[in-house]
Amino acid sequence: MDKVKKYGYVLSFIILIIIALLIGFTIKKADSKLMPVEVNDNSIKIMYNTYTEEDIVEVELLNEVSLSGGSGLNTANINNGRYKVNGDDFKSKVCIHKNISPFIKLKTKDSTIVFNENDSDKTKKIYSKLKELCQKSEHKN
Repeated sequence: MDKVKKYGYVLSFIILIIIALLIGFTIKKADSKLMPVEVNDNSIKIMYNTYTEEDIVEVELLNEVSLSGGSGLNTANINNGRYKVNGDDFKSKVCIHKNISPFIKLKTKDSTIVFNENDSDKTKKIYSKLKELCQKSEHKN
């Protein structure tokens, strides 16, 4: 009976190790990258959501972002979820690489999204394209 108990403990320990490794691998994979932002002639795609130039109300470039009161994936390198940004009274969709500034705050008719790319130059280029989209939209109205 003692051998059966001993093997039970060993088997339980091995299963716990495997589960811990799987969880660690999943978190590491999630931490590795966010979906890249795609900007087209009249729209932008951020994490499975597409916003047209008619949807965009305002675009702002932020050097720092302070997040609070939210939920989502929060790892050493990324935040992906819904958070209050820089003391706002409302929660925004956040898809950021934490340690890489600047950040883009995109206000649409229905929501606010804060995001960036894993390279600051790419983020600045996307910001410039979004400003152009905003200007196009303003000229149409």
